[in-house]
Amino acid sequence: MEIIMRENEYWWGGAVCEGHNMPYGRESKAFFDLNGSFENDQFAPVFLSSLGRYVWSERPFTVKIENGKMDFCGAGDFVVSDGHENLKGAYMAAMKKHFPFTGKMPDRLFFKMPQYNTWIELGTEQTTENILSYAKSIVDSGMPPGVFMIDGGWQEDYGYFDFNRRKVPDPKYLTDSLHNMGFKVMLWVSPIVASAGARFKELRSKGFLVNDSEGSIAVRSWWSGYSAVLDFTNPEAVDWFHSKLDRLMDIYGIDGFKFDAGDRGFYRDDDMIYKPMLAREHTGAFNDAGERYSFNEFRAAYKRGGRPIVARLHDKYHSWNDRGLNTLIPHTILQGLCGYAYCCPDMVGGGILDCFAKGAALDGELFVRWAQTNALMGMMQLSVSSKRVLKPENFALATDAVKLRMKYSDYITELAEKAALSGEPIVRHMAYEFPGEGFETVNDQFMLGGRILAAPVLEKGKSIKNVRLPKGQWKAKDGKLYSGGSYKIPSPLEDGVLYFEKIK
Repeated sequence: MEIIMRENEYWWGGAVCEGHNMPYGRESKAFFDLNGSFENDQFAPVFLSSLGRYVWSERPFTVKIENGKMDFCGAGDFVVSDGHENLKGAYMAAMKKHFPFTGKMPDRLFFKMPQYNTWIELGTEQTTENILSYAKSIVDSGMPPGVFMIDGGWQEDYGYFDFNRRKVPDPKYLTDSLHNMGFKVMLWVSPIVASAGARFKELRSKGFLVNDSEGSIAVRSWWSGYSAVLDFTNPEAVDWFHSKLDRLMDIYGIDGFKFDAGDRGFYRDDDMIYKPMLAREHTGAFNDAGERYSFNEFRAAYKRGGRPIVARLHDKYHSWNDRGLNTLIPHTILQGLCGYAYCCPDMVGGGILDCFAKGAALDGELFVRWAQTNALMGMMQLSVSSKRVLKPENFALATDAVKLRMKYSDYITELAEKAALSGEPIVRHMAYEFPGEGFETVNDQFMLGGRILAAPVLEKGKSIKNVRLPKGQWKAKDGKLYSGGSYKIPSPLEDGVLYFEKIK
């Protein structure tokens, strides 16, 4: 199917990890395959136009963009809908027809309070001593407690849903201690199963593992080695998975789970599974298995817009412009346009462990600017201990960013509650909220709902921000009033993120 782009028309959609290359206009050249090219983030078989058009298919597809044309190719039928006026109109029409919101949402604590993840601070050294020391350092530094995620390394092995007693001798003591500090506790889990041992034999005998095209147990390469994978198209395998997670909640008081992996790369289109489906679609089956928990988080998702799942951006580099801070705004915006309203913009400062390895250079300015950018988004997650790695003055500035978030936490929670009913994104593109004002290619500022405009500094060493304000009256955080237009406004690091409130 071919779409001819119209004059001044721009398109978004498909793959969140490509958001920094969007929107696509008549001068753009790009190609991607929703079923095979990418392994990170969230995906949806939808494209949305700034001039009120959308494209949808029930199956993954390829898109080639060149010479003012968009060539779509896929196994499913394509729905092309026109006449919806603008980007917001196209999104609302597509959402209501193809991924309507359920009225349910993840737990409100995700939006009211910060999240803390042990990954960058601890790596796989998830011991009772290390975990409690990290949690105590958060509270002692004056940070508010919130959602606390124990990342990979707590298990005996992959597929064994119990604590490694050499690391955590008394799991209930650990959970109770974290609860007493004011945290809700989540555990890292995945569909991955160690490809040897008693658990592997048990799951193999029950037919709960993915088989390859020849009928042998599929052993797949991933970032920690080679492992088997649970078949989430098999209802009995899903029930088994739920029984293990429910046990962790019942016995140890765990509140929820971070569902990692499940990417398209763990599956193949020709796998022999309980219910045949494309590799990308198996990710959606994994999403369905975890949706029942109000404390959930997914890095990978497919065609699950409108569902009450927390969608976290893929691990980003501790960098200004190498899939680091420069991607935070466009990726978060595209999450919302693909129907994933409950966005988590990865960990402040980046989520790639190697970037924080011993001896690695930490950019304090980058960390602070990252915290400032993230402060007025739907969720805020920290991992590395900012007090440990930052100079006192930068730690104070990062803490100020958290305080700003807390100032608007009720508003952010209200937006999340409204999203469950209306389907509107929490973080919005400028062109979504202000159509026809020429904001389509603006990727360095964003709207929090329809009221707050955030314009963070995203370049190292810069203290002046070029801001474009829509028509109307806007009040800056210092009380100064602005009319719509372009401005160069001082924004030194110590002043925090530049933001404005719409008053007329």
